[in-house]
Amino acid sequence: MPIQPTAERLRRIMVMVPWVMARGDPPVEEVCERFGLSSDELAADIELLMVCGLWPFTPGDMIDASIEGGRVMIRMPVSRLDRPPRLTSTEAIALLVTGRAVADLPGIEETPSLRSALGKLAAALTPEGAADAEHLADRIAVTFGTAGSEMLASLRAAASERARLSVSYWSAGRAEMTHREIDPLLVFGAQGAWYLVAVDTAAEEIKRFRVDRIRDAARTGETFEVPADFDPAAYQQEPLYAPSPQDMSCVVDVAPAAAWLREVLALDAEEELGDGRLRLRLRTQHLPWLVRFLMIAGIDATPVEPPALADAVRARAAAALARYGD
Repeated sequence: MPIQPTAERLRRIMVMVPWVMARGDPPVEEVCERFGLSSDELAADIELLMVCGLWPFTPGDMIDASIEGGRVMIRMPVSRLDRPPRLTSTEAIALLVTGRAVADLPGIEETPSLRSALGKLAAALTPEGAADAEHLADRIAVTFGTAGSEMLASLRAAASERARLSVSYWSAGRAEMTHREIDPLLVFGAQGAWYLVAVDTAAEEIKRFRVDRIRDAARTGETFEVPADFDPAAYQQEPLYAPSPQDMSCVVDVAPAAAWLREVLALDAEEELGDGRLRLRLRTQHLPWLVRFLMIAGIDATPVEPPALADAVRARAAAALARYGD
């Protein structure tokens, strides 16, 4: 199983804990099958849970997690974790301000429900707190990608009406403009950008497209049928990029200052090289995509394999230096 970013692992553990507790000490095999883990990965998650709890972190405040007799056991401390969480005034104001900003974003179908929830939250605040939230909301602007509302509305309508589109799309991996016909299936937001899930008719494959990279979209006059096995939830899971066996295998050595690459790249494996250095193994469809990350990391990241990766980094660095002239 590829190494998962910290955020993804945390989400899995947060789902696994209540599931294990509801099942009543399930067998290790059942937990591993349910969450796609090896026994070693499950043991690592349990070890992490053992050091989690609430301040002041006395034995009665810690989560009791263990694997005994081939079964997974998780017990919550009896102190405070079983009580409903309550927001402080500052937290409520922050949530209200953020929620109002998100509600103003274009193309969100859940906006009416969100505004209803925000109204209930505002009613629970003190008059002073509600006034503070209103003042802050007027001074905050939130951007979610650069996709225009007209493009989002057009794509949503095409997906709803099963209308095939002809689009001009900037492929960041290839660094070129491409033209293709697609069958739009789903529009969703993630990681600060809008995405379109669609069938690339030429490749006969379902792909994700960044909406802000679609230069134009026109209906072809044809309609399509949604693939019988299409699962919208599967295409909205993070990380959004999932390596395939056809991708190029790459190896990169990173210094501690570039360890952040572990969180943004979908890794197959990593190993320690000593002195805090790591060797990362991953796959990618297009080298230019990986080159951009290595350029950001600078001297703290060294391309090892394939040779074409080092050549691409060297060429990109030379082109950057050339911009500075003599």
